[in-house]
Amino acid sequence: DHSKDRHLIYEGGDIMLDLLVKKVDKGASLQVGGQILPSEESLDAVSDVEVHMQQGGNRYRTHTNALGEFAFKTFEDEPFDLSISMNNRRFWVRGLSSPEPKQWRVVPSIPYGGD
Repeated sequence: DHSKDRHLIYEGGDIMLDLLVKKVDKGASLQVGGQILPSEESLDAVSDVEVHMQQGGNRYRTHTNALGEFAFKTFEDEPFDLSISMNNRRFWVRGLSSPEPKQWRVVPSIPYGGD
């Protein structure tokens, strides 16, 4: 059922985030995948970028492939935060959930230090 899928595109700073959130396991779980696209730089700028997801006390981490793509395996259908660490900046998408797209928001990129 495609109505359970959410396809979102965020643009901020010099990157674009193409995000897909899919319900699985009869709606009890989610799968998240996406692609980071540079607006002017080459694909090298989005290769091997750290992507973090936090859901309550659970934290997950992955890296993008050569095309800027990433995926997280199945996890509970509850709100989560996504962050991308890139070029001494962190891009945040907070409060993601499958049933409430109107509450999704992007926090502008900010400089960060050794965390």
